[in-house]
Amino acid sequence: MTNETIKNNFQTSFYNFVKKNLKLLIIILVTIFIFLLIFIFIQNVKKKNEIRLSDEYIQATILISQKKITESKLLLESIINKKHNFYSPLALYLIIENNIEAEPLNIINFFDIILKNNSIDKENLNLIKIKKAIYLLDQNNEKLIIETLNPVINSESTWRNMAINIIVEYFLSKDQNSKANEYTELLKNKINK
Repeated sequence: MTNETIKNNFQTSFYNFVKKNLKLLIIILVTIFIFLLIFIFIQNVKKKNEIRLSDEYIQATILISQKKITESKLLLESIINKKHNFYSPLALYLIIENNIEAEPLNIINFFDIILKNNSIDKENLNLIKIKKAIYLLDQNNEKLIIETLNPVINSESTWRNMAINIIVEYFLSKDQNSKANEYTELLKNKINK
């Protein structure tokens, strides 16, 4: 067979295949096109939400600088409740840093909302637990401090040693040397492994 004959046979076969399966090919192409449009639409919505959250966060910081605490508090609480992996923790830190919320139970609740966010990676969640524990030090709630830090301590997190050190310092400040020593041993055991 010559190259020309092979080429003609291929073209004929291809043409027959397309002719036989035209409806199926059209359905596949339309389906791909629809999925592509849906994907673009979803990405566009996500981008708009990111921009909107960013604008809300910036607006809250402006309100704080203008001493409009009530308005900024409402805006920051709204951002926290949207459970965004970046802006929700930032909003909480802004509330704490500027003493916008006086009720410690509300702050603890905000921490819990953020810690339930599945879109935050594990190491960042552990860092947020560390920050929650540091906040709890002022509340002097030993049980809640231990409950918050134990998951970090019992993990392979990069924040493990810091969590242990926080508990050790807390117990030492309360003159509970035996409890401090228990956690110090955890730190030493990890170093020796």
